[in-house]
Amino acid sequence: MDQCDDQDQNESTFIRRIDPTVSEKLKRPESLQLKERILKFIRDVQSDKYPQDKLPQLIMARMEEFEDEFQEIWKENEELAIENGEAFEKIIMKPLCTKLINIDPTRDKSIEFALKMFDFVELKHLEIDQSVQAHSQFDNVIKEIKKIEEVQTPKDKLTCMITACKLVSNIVSQLANNAPTGADNFLPVLIFATLRSQPKKPYSNLRFISQYRSPKRINGNEEYYFTAYESALEFIESLDHTKLKITAQEFNDFRSQRMEGLKQQQVEGDGTFQIDANRNYLNLQMIKMKIQDLSKKSRFYEQSKKQKLKYANKQLSQEIKLTEVQDFHNEYNILYKNLLDMQKEIENLQSITENVIKESLNKSQSSQTKKFFGIL
Repeated sequence: MDQCDDQDQNESTFIRRIDPTVSEKLKRPESLQLKERILKFIRDVQSDKYPQDKLPQLIMARMEEFEDEFQEIWKENEELAIENGEAFEKIIMKPLCTKLINIDPTRDKSIEFALKMFDFVELKHLEIDQSVQAHSQFDNVIKEIKKIEEVQTPKDKLTCMITACKLVSNIVSQLANNAPTGADNFLPVLIFATLRSQPKKPYSNLRFISQYRSPKRINGNEEYYFTAYESALEFIESLDHTKLKITAQEFNDFRSQRMEGLKQQQVEGDGTFQIDANRNYLNLQMIKMKIQDLSKKSRFYEQSKKQKLKYANKQLSQEIKLTEVQDFHNEYNILYKNLLDMQKEIENLQSITENVIKESLNKSQSSQTKKFFGIL
């Protein structure tokens, strides 16, 4: 329960203490009962005494109670009271991080899979200046994003996130010769850096911050960067060719190659990439992607105007001139080919789905499969 002596740069705004720290005062007789209640509360959370869904509200309420009680005992000035609040977050959340961090493993796996799947994305696909990756600070951005999973308190995780975003902002600004830049310049670089970082438990780390970092300790600038990082993850999770400067064929070819590579890594078991202990996960992701592709193809008729089809919505009773027969025939071939492609995709999807069902006969795997598709 020792408070960190080496304050990070963000804590340098606090006045230097000349009196005992929070952890030192908690060892004194005046704070003995408070210290015992804090330790008991941490042990109770670790031993699953409280319902999981109630923990965020309960922990936030208890931290505030402990903070207020400490202030009532020691009556610190305003600056030290703010510092004490940070100390209580560290004292309580650091030993509970391992217990609480796995907030949504299914969503984590989905984003981690997307990060691996789409790591073929290059700067040019996001229309980013090629000099970004060569910038002296770019590697530091990656280090900060990776570090989000390594640190153990909401404040420290948020600090890594904010530092990474600020570095990205500086890179973008410097490459623009300090001219004004906006989200359209900033977000693509953050997305690219996130893909290169391959962060672990990305969604759970976001929720860990939002659930256990007091809103009164998050300023507007930090909230903006937090939202930007969240947006970057959402972009990656739902990535398709329409969001990149790439053709649909190129995107599908890259994606298919990457899928085969991931499947091979899992078969070889070389430890470089473990999507999940459940062998179905790759197949589940493949089904998900094929469903998305089929959904887009099923809207082919709705997009006939974009395809410049002249006869897709023409009534059979309407006359087609002899000079239009060739165009009509060409358009028919386009539609027919699309339907054949859809039929082939459906057959492939059915085959993969049957394999997943066979591999999900035991209760644990069946539940995971249902949860993946949002059935549970």
